[in-house]
Amino acid sequence: MITVDSPAYPELRQLFGAYLNAEFAAQYGTVANALAAYRTETGPGHRAAARAELDRLTAAPGALIRLAADLTGLGCEVQLANAGEAWGLAATIRRALDA
Repeated sequence: MITVDSPAYPELRQLFGAYLNAEFAAQYGTVANALAAYRTETGPGHRAAARAELDRLTAAPGALIRLAADLTGLGCEVQLANAGEAWGLAATIRRALDA
């Protein structure tokens, strides 16, 4: 089992736990709507921190093959079928944080 240093990624844990949790589809309908709610309900400092954490997570050694597990380990409950979907979600999150 892959473990993620959760304390090193507090803003991603907040984003995933509050916006991309098991109920996100029922509450927001789509990942895009959940990320829009996050943008609306957080300040620029939180978004910058989440972006920095995501950059650090995706640049970590081994991230290419374990990103889906790392995202799940941080509380993301979006169903990711493969590594490509995990990287696609990371790109979607980046775009939302940068908007």
